[in-house]
Amino acid sequence: MGEKAVPTENVRNVLVLGHTGTGKSTLIEAMLAATGHTAAHGEGCPTVDHEPEERERGNSLSLALASCTFEGVKLNLLDAPGGAEALGDAYPALLAADTALFVIDATVGLQPQDEQLWRACDEWGIPRVVFLNKFDVDRARYQATIDQLREYYGKVVAPVHLPLHSSEGITGVVDLLHCCVVDFPGGRRCDAELEDEALRETANANREALIESVVENDDELLERYLEGDTPSAEEISEVFAHGIAESGFVPVLCGAAAEGHGVELLLHFLVEESPSPAEAPHPLPHDGPTVLYVAKTFSDQYVGRINLLRVLSGSLHSDDELVCTRTGERERLHALFSLRGREQLPVDGANAGDIVAVAKLQDVATGDLLTPDGVAPDLALPSAPPGFHRVSLEPVSAGDDDKLSIALQRVRAEDPSIGTAIDETAGIRTFSFAGPIHVDTTIGRMRRKYGVEVEAQPAPVSYLETIRRRASGIGKHVKQTGGHGQFGVAHIRIEPLPRGEDFHFEDAVVGGAIPRGLIPSVEKGVREAMRTGPLAGYPVVDVGVTLFDGKHHSVDSSDAAFQMAGILAFRDAVAQAEPILLEPHVALELTIPDEQTGAVMADLSSRRGRILGTDTTADSRTLVRAQAPEAELSTFAAEYRALTGGRGELTMAYSHHEEAPEAITRRLLEQREPANA
Repeated sequence: MGEKAVPTENVRNVLVLGHTGTGKSTLIEAMLAATGHTAAHGEGCPTVDHEPEERERGNSLSLALASCTFEGVKLNLLDAPGGAEALGDAYPALLAADTALFVIDATVGLQPQDEQLWRACDEWGIPRVVFLNKFDVDRARYQATIDQLREYYGKVVAPVHLPLHSSEGITGVVDLLHCCVVDFPGGRRCDAELEDEALRETANANREALIESVVENDDELLERYLEGDTPSAEEISEVFAHGIAESGFVPVLCGAAAEGHGVELLLHFLVEESPSPAEAPHPLPHDGPTVLYVAKTFSDQYVGRINLLRVLSGSLHSDDELVCTRTGERERLHALFSLRGREQLPVDGANAGDIVAVAKLQDVATGDLLTPDGVAPDLALPSAPPGFHRVSLEPVSAGDDDKLSIALQRVRAEDPSIGTAIDETAGIRTFSFAGPIHVDTTIGRMRRKYGVEVEAQPAPVSYLETIRRRASGIGKHVKQTGGHGQFGVAHIRIEPLPRGEDFHFEDAVVGGAIPRGLIPSVEKGVREAMRTGPLAGYPVVDVGVTLFDGKHHSVDSSDAAFQMAGILAFRDAVAQAEPILLEPHVALELTIPDEQTGAVMADLSSRRGRILGTDTTADSRTLVRAQAPEAELSTFAAEYRALTGGRGELTMAYSHHEEAPEAITRRLLEQREPANA
């Protein structure tokens, strides 16, 4: 028997976010220790960062769940990776969370991934709480970080803690919400007066500012306040909690996770002030039919595939049978359990709003929905921004193609941010990642979990070839040396077509020069010849072909003979038609911090980019629409991240092919000559 299902109002789903190095995972370890679920925390984060790749790099690389109980409330702490190339796991988890806890390093301030994920929370209406960390370090800056938060996010930023310092670091905080002093390390609340007059004045001013911002959200309290009646701490707390749930306030707490300072206060705050699933904005009614959302899929070497499930509505019990809306396949959910890192804690069931795990579902992946009838509700689902680091993946051992295929299927079920496409030009499958670190960690997982050694190569650029002018060609395939021979002659004209029209074949043969049944053979041969262009071997496109004459033999003509005649005729004609190289161009949309716009535009220009237009976004950033050749953009995503300090946003999509400059064509042909020598 497992633990009984927790009532919806006694659940808090907290997505813990923050840039790499802010101490996010350390804070979760400290919260688990403070709730008595793990031993006193020390070096490292063994509960949530338990994968070998995470231990090697010293930071989170995938979403992890650590559930704990505090004051009768179950907290589902979702530890999301904070690195720029590992954010793919954070986005699907947005639908599983009712509160986002941003951990910010007070020695550094806001960092790029904070801004990116903050905007995502805005988009999905997720309430936020901020924990300013590392106040055990001399460089921690309280007021500067508060000012920065307000500069970026406005007056919704509401500090509820004021740190108290000594020569040894943080000694406690002034709890502005409850009007008391809290000593560290024990977290004891007391009514002691602040001895330092300047600090006392600062605390009073901050509390007055907090009260004023709160009462402005309640007409009755505002009227009383204006009449000189200060609301009680309980009244302030109630209105404040309601404002948090509606994203009207972003409370700011502080502490030092590595020392455990402020951790118990944070737990109290999440239990008392952050919304339960019953109070948080939610797309589905909790009393409807059962709907499960798969926030994360991952593999365990002992249990196999595990899925983290958020119960969006209804309830869940062991051995329930539901249908995956993506596959239409029925899935039986056997033993349910909660997770604390790797530790599995059996549960009997789950009510709406809770997060549990289940193992060994057959074909369920991150981002899937499970319902009783397999019909998906009308529900928007979050997804990670697409990656633009394109590679091809090949097994090191030639016989491992099947193992690689299985490994790729499984890692993409765990990480849907890995995109895939078929490169028709090169005839290979390519994959898109957030960057080289994302590639390396994925290859490491495939090696460790699925026993396949993989190497990555840059994805080839999809060049094409076409022609500039009309030309004629003759294809003659004659082999008559006795016995049954081969005979086929085809005369064709070719002409350039408008870009994007690909291919057109016209039969203009008269007088039976080529039998009707063999004309498709000529077309088939022409199409085959177009697969390999005369310049550099790339496919030929946008060519119209007219078959106007030919010869046949009553005995020796055949399908194969006229296919070869078509191949030879096209090769003859295309060589005279001024073949040219076409290069793919990409449409870019860039959202750039205003101060970096010039540097980004200069970089684009150096890549033969064209600026098509600019605009200003609602948050005063610059929106740039541009086009550039794909060949110039292999390193652009990384350079763009560096130029904008990680604060820019980028989308790229194929736009069109156009003629490559002569210098580019010459350089490409020179590069290919040694390979063909």
